[in-house]
Amino acid sequence: MATIKILIEGYARELPTGWQASSTSCLITTNTHKIITDPGCNRQALLAALDREDLSTDAIDYVFLSHRHPDHTLLACLFERAKYVTFDAHLLYDNDVMLEFDTHLFGEDIEIIDTPGHVQEHLSLLVDTQEGKIAIAGDVFWWLDGEAQLPDLNQEDPSQAPDMDHQALIASRKKLLALADYIIPGHGKRFKVDR
Repeated sequence: MATIKILIEGYARELPTGWQASSTSCLITTNTHKIITDPGCNRQALLAALDREDLSTDAIDYVFLSHRHPDHTLLACLFERAKYVTFDAHLLYDNDVMLEFDTHLFGEDIEIIDTPGHVQEHLSLLVDTQEGKIAIAGDVFWWLDGEAQLPDLNQEDPSQAPDMDHQALIASRKKLLALADYIIPGHGKRFKVDR
């Protein structure tokens, strides 16, 4: 059964002229693979987190990217040996080879789910663990630092990406809340789904 370790808890702070943000980055370990999700853009924090796990960047088999925003993807290039699973037309990149993948690429314990809304091409993971089903949600759910972390279906997405679709985001939130026991947001603390 897969395990999940949160390497970096994502953060997002609005600045007078921009943002300070980096995504939540997780290490998923299966019997056969080590997977990094959304490596973010804080190089020092990511390398320190890998060091605490006694891992080098070469130990990672796959990098999963939920969507295209740089606060989630900028450090993907650190993992030179890894294959990249991306939101981009559901393609797995192995150097210059691009292959389609199915929803259980990582094994039966991990499902790749389309979760559009924050941006049109957005993916999440649903991981079956000993704790229950855990959704690694990317920015389907995320909060600014200091904001009350309430999973409100109708909460506006402050990023306002040009291809954001609020109705699709609501549907993706409903989907993850129905499937998961716990959700790891793109920015903020992991939370338990109350039913």
